[in-house]
Amino acid sequence: MSTPLLPLADGVLAMPLIGPIDARRSEQIMEGLLQGVAREGTTIVILDVTGVDTIDTQAANGLIRAAHAVRLLGARVLITGIQPAMAHVLVQLGVDPQGIATYGALRSGIAAAMSAR
Repeated sequence: MSTPLLPLADGVLAMPLIGPIDARRSEQIMEGLLQGVAREGTTIVILDVTGVDTIDTQAANGLIRAAHAVRLLGARVLITGIQPAMAHVLVQLGVDPQGIATYGALRSGIAAAMSAR
């Protein structure tokens, strides 16, 4: 699976994620995000997990680490599309998004990103 970065507006990128996320893919997500943010001068990144059916501890922690790394580059991260089953698993795993904004739908995340620009 690829990890595309889509420009939505000046300073706003989205990365839609579809399918399973394993250790290798977590690393690809991290590298793609960091390179894209640095290259584009991004201020807001939307990680959309609508297409991710299930998530395990390793994948969840990988996404959170990627989000924190992006924050070190000066960009905000929004996570969108967390489904009820995924939210339940994340709570059971004790994953704490630590200040990362989450939105139920990509549309809500895009609206928040556009109003924050």
